[in-house]
Formats: sequence, C-alpha cells, structure tokens
Amino acid sequence: MKCREKGFQVGDIYARPGDGIGLIAPAGHILQKEIQPGIELLEAQGYLVKRADNLFGKHRYFSGTITQRVSDIHDFLDDPDIKVLYAVRGGSGSSQLLPHLDYAKWRISGKPLIGFSDISALQWAIWHNSAIKSVSGMALTFQLRTSNPYISLFLRQLRGTRKSITARDLQKEKLVVAREGEARGILLGGTLSIIVSLLGTPYFPENDENIILFIEEVNEPLYRMERAIVQLKLSGFVDRVRGLILGRFKL
Repeated sequence: MKCREKGFQVGDIYARPGDGIGLIAPAGHILQKEIQPGIELLEAQGYLVKRADNLFGKHRYFSGTITQRVSDIHDFLDDPDIKVLYAVRGGSGSSQLLPHLDYAKWRISGKPLIGFSDISALQWAIWHNSAIKSVSGMALTFQLRTSNPYISLFLRQLRGTRKSITARDLQKEKLVVAREGEARGILLGGTLSIIVSLLGTPYFPENDENIILFIEEVNEPLYRMERAIVQLKLSGFVDRVRGLILGRFKL
C-alpha cells in the first residue's frame, strides 16, 4: 500500500452521535477546567459524555490509586451505554495498571481506547492481550479544540465516516518522504520511550509480523531517543517492521 496515494486505514466506526464516551484518567492528575472545552466539543457533536468516578481525583501526581484507576476502566467496560473509552491526558502511571486489568473483559466488550503519550502503554497491552484497536490522539487537555486544523478529520474517524488518512490530510505538516515504498501490515505505535519500556514484559506484542510503526516523543534528549531506537533494533522488533512513520520529536 503506497502511503502517498492510498493512505493508512484507520479502522471501524467507534462512536456515533448519541453513543456514550467514557472519560478516564489512567495516568496524571487533571483539573476539570483543563478538559471542559473538550467535553463541550464532544457534547456539541451529540455524544453522551460520562466522567469516571475518579476522573478529577488525586493521589500523589496521579488521578487516583491503582485500584481506583483500574476500577474506572472496568466500570466503563461494563457500562452498556459506553462505546469508547477516552483517556483525557497522558503523564505517567499507565503502566502501573497493566497487571491489574481484566483483558478478557476488555476483549468481550470490544471497546477501543483513545489517547496517546503515556496511554501508549495501555494501548499496546490491550492490543497484545485483547486484540482491541485503539486511536492515538487527541488529548482533551489541549488538542480537542475547534481551532485544531485536524479536528474535523478526527471526528469523522470517530464516527467511522472516514476510513483512511492520506498525505493530503497532513499537508500542513510539510511531510518528508525519506524512502518511498509499499507496505501492508498492522499500524502500531505511540510514544517511543513508553514502547521501549514494555520490552521484555507480557504486554509487548511478540508475535505480530508486518508492522507499520509510528513513533513520536517529547521532552527527551536526543541521546535517550537514539538509545531507545537501538534497543528496539537489538531486541529484534525492528526486523518485523515493514514501514516507519516519524511524528514530532520535541527535545
């Protein structure tokens, strides 16, 4: 599949207007005022937005204890009104939840998870253990805004009326094609440091072949990012990658 022409397939219908979206905070602590504009945007699109019991909680620099954060996820997996789980922000702490999640429950529910950054740990774990698709982006804290040039594309993907992303959709990003080619496989990715932190754990996909990998990173020095890429290569994971997409890398 030529990415320049045909684009990347992004999945199924996740939530139609009228469906419920469950807001969770599996990682960092959040204030309501930080995500209220995003909540109002989703509600204006016709979604039923439910807030997890511990969404605005605080335990150290997390949104709650491990038990509380896991409980919020399981409650929404059991809630028939909720079609999608939406992690409102990243931060740190998502990997703490991995040994405590009910992956069979998640697989039966079939509910995707939206989020990025630290949420990559959850997304890789539920893909490996439950075969559940996820959506990387947008954070309610600063990205889910009417001023975002990609908000229309994101909402169409959420509704399932847009099935692919092409280079034309990303013209504002001044894309550079380092090496043209064709690839077909599983689109898998997220934050580089989080992906590498899962190596050697039961939450890292060991059997998937033909991977199209997308990675991004923020607030990491260059030498750490290079070390992480070398670690992926030494682990043998890179041998299974058929295509590579590099997002933004902010030092």
